[in-house]
Amino acid sequence: MKQLFLTLFAILLPVSMPTNELPFQAGEELKFDIHYKYGLVMVRAGSAGFKIEESNYNGKKSYRSVLDFKTTSFFDKIFKMRDTLRSYITEDMHPLYHSRSVHEGNYQFTEEVFFNKFTPEQTEARIKRVSMQQLRFDTILTYHSMTFDMLNLMLFIRTFNYSQMEPAHAKKISTFVGRAKVEVTVRNEGQSILEKNDTLKYKTYKIAFDFTDSAFNESKSAVEVWISDDKNRIPLKIRAKLRIGAAEVYLTSWKNLKYPLSSEVIIPVRQ
Repeated sequence: MKQLFLTLFAILLPVSMPTNELPFQAGEELKFDIHYKYGLVMVRAGSAGFKIEESNYNGKKSYRSVLDFKTTSFFDKIFKMRDTLRSYITEDMHPLYHSRSVHEGNYQFTEEVFFNKFTPEQTEARIKRVSMQQLRFDTILTYHSMTFDMLNLMLFIRTFNYSQMEPAHAKKISTFVGRAKVEVTVRNEGQSILEKNDTLKYKTYKIAFDFTDSAFNESKSAVEVWISDDKNRIPLKIRAKLRIGAAEVYLTSWKNLKYPLSSEVIIPVRQ
């Protein structure tokens, strides 16, 4: 479930917007519920909270984003998770730093990513992991493309203009998870209506992601994401085919969005 929530953001490269039209602002907060399905049974497995703040990193004005993930009290008895991710990125979408604090069962580690170089042609990052007070690795990774940590990528993909992407357009890119390089194919499946209940729907863009990662049951459309069809471009729903079962993530609440959530469609109640 945690891997699903992290990888949902690690995957896209269409058309970016000018910096002065960023779809988010400091103070934004998003809340998500995470559900796990095994067979015919669907249960609430965890929750996640995301927020954006104005900050400064080594003298550079930046946005600081934080993602907290935790399992429910029911799943705590099976496998307890308490993970926190923090990232810094400049106003023109250059990643600066990323950290992960992972507490899963009896296993704990802290991982840091320091971006030494970031251009459209090349990304160089130092990645360091400490577990049980021991250094597990400290290495330099270089990719011949723009490469983001997954939390900063969450902000970057929201700057894309989905209306300028042709339906069924596919793009192959790569990202990293720890020291691993992950190849991903991204497909725009066009506009879609997402139904929340009998009185509320959302206009969205549906994006499908193909993976070869062992966490997923099928590589084709392993993850599907519904992005709000408005200036905010926030994820409203995520669905993943996991190696064991499936998972779905739903946006449950939001605060301080930069723009009205105009993708909402209110359905009149019949008398």
